[in-house]
Amino acid sequence: MPPMHFTGSHEDLAQKGHFYGVYLLCSQSLEQRYHGKCYVGFTVNPKRRIRQHNRGCDFGGARKTSKKGPWQMVMIVHGFPNNIAALQFEWAWQQPTLSTRLKIFAELKRKLPKESHFEYNFRILNRMLNVGPWHRLPLVVRWLETDYERSFPLQLPAHMRIVSGKLAITTSQRQLRLEAATPTIWAHECHLCMQRIEQPERSRLGCLNASCRLTCHMLCLANYLLGEQPGQYIPIGGECPLCETPLSWATLLQRKRLGEGVNADQDNAESADDLSDEPDVDSDVDAID
Repeated sequence: MPPMHFTGSHEDLAQKGHFYGVYLLCSQSLEQRYHGKCYVGFTVNPKRRIRQHNRGCDFGGARKTSKKGPWQMVMIVHGFPNNIAALQFEWAWQQPTLSTRLKIFAELKRKLPKESHFEYNFRILNRMLNVGPWHRLPLVVRWLETDYERSFPLQLPAHMRIVSGKLAITTSQRQLRLEAATPTIWAHECHLCMQRIEQPERSRLGCLNASCRLTCHMLCLANYLLGEQPGQYIPIGGECPLCETPLSWATLLQRKRLGEGVNADQDNAESADDLSDEPDVDSDVDAID
């Protein structure tokens, strides 16, 4: 099954504190020596990060991009479970000849004749998304500039998504939680091991189908979805053991997290789009093509 592709008709939202992205910049400089150059970086807030790059290193941008723009953030890969995974991905994308998982691919060692810097970085990314451990992550490849959009020569894993459209980081969970509805009727016992579920707020998972009464220990459902996959500990997805609804492990965890936390008073106090310059961690590793 080919990966899903959606065209964003509006700006999508991601929750602040739970977004980790690795982006690709392309220079639009009028100076020939800089035009078309690329930069790979990590961010927790794409809007703020591109603004910093274009304002220069005195305003939080990277030294390597300062005075070499203006820059466009043409794509971003997100969906990493934490900042460490995203930073490791960033480093490998920057240094394919040094990465243990990529240096075996001789075709990634250098740019091909007449190949642009963007095309070279895109080729590296395409290979990365089909190599472990990244090929098991529920990653989203988001095109931010339609002029750069193209198909991946190597088909991506079916659980990954390719989308188009801008992204905003929000501190409010109200809109995000509209999509995080969990089943309202729970059983007291796990449908898989038949044991009582203690501390359900921490260890219980259900189905993505709101009408399904599936109730499971998190570990039991993970083992069920893994099936016969020796050496793996985190599932990608599968089917609900009760209603056969397709399940994404990443979506199950996201809905559990969003369905548990914020009260109405906190929702009312939080802004819908936080683009402040508070010191969230972005990568300042200098790497440019």
